[in-house]
Amino acid sequence: LRLPGPEGAAFPGGRLSLCGKEPLHRPVMGGKLHEWLGLAMFLLFFLHHLLNASWHRALGKGSYTANRILGTVTNLLLLLAMVFLAVSSVILSGYVPWNIKGSMAVARLMHLALSYWVFVLASFHLGIYWNRIPVARKVTADKKISALLRLTFLLYAAYGVHVFIKRQFALSMFLQVQFAFLDYGEPVVLFFMEYFAVMCLSAVIGYYMSALLHRLNRSRGHSPGRVKKYIFEKEEL
Repeated sequence: LRLPGPEGAAFPGGRLSLCGKEPLHRPVMGGKLHEWLGLAMFLLFFLHHLLNASWHRALGKGSYTANRILGTVTNLLLLLAMVFLAVSSVILSGYVPWNIKGSMAVARLMHLALSYWVFVLASFHLGIYWNRIPVARKVTADKKISALLRLTFLLYAAYGVHVFIKRQFALSMFLQVQFAFLDYGEPVVLFFMEYFAVMCLSAVIGYYMSALLHRLNRSRGHSPGRVKKYIFEKEEL
């Protein structure tokens, strides 16, 4: 499978991550599928927040450990980025039935930058809450399997550093690059593998930051019970 179009062509677009996992490039997916999958992603994201309404209600309650602050800031930034990404998506929409008026130029830049931010933040969020995913806990219960997976993800995350630089993630996130350049001769499989490497990189950073802060909380005399109550029970996002 190869990307259609002239080699080295450029387009002023952005990336979305399906449930924070896979990019939904318009040239890869096609315009119509790109928009409908993006809409599905937004609906799932906000459904996720509705199902975790207790997290929102608990924001003003209890003490804030460093770990809880990390999770809260990440979640709020991701929510804010998703809201504005949704707004820019509707302005740019050509297929989804509803539309709002706005500057196409501004919306395109918002969409470009925020799609990178959402992808990175969603992956970081996944890493922070990895140990709260039932399937993840079952898979990593075996020490040998856990060690193998840990090594695999660390190696893949190391490759993600290369991809992060190669694909100019940081420059695009801060709009230093305002166009997404694609090699239309690049195999689609390689495209997705490289974005998955960046996802692993962000998730691994989130995972180890959360683990480090949790250990520091315990070493400073914070009650493990309190940490569990406000990190594991309240912060289900």
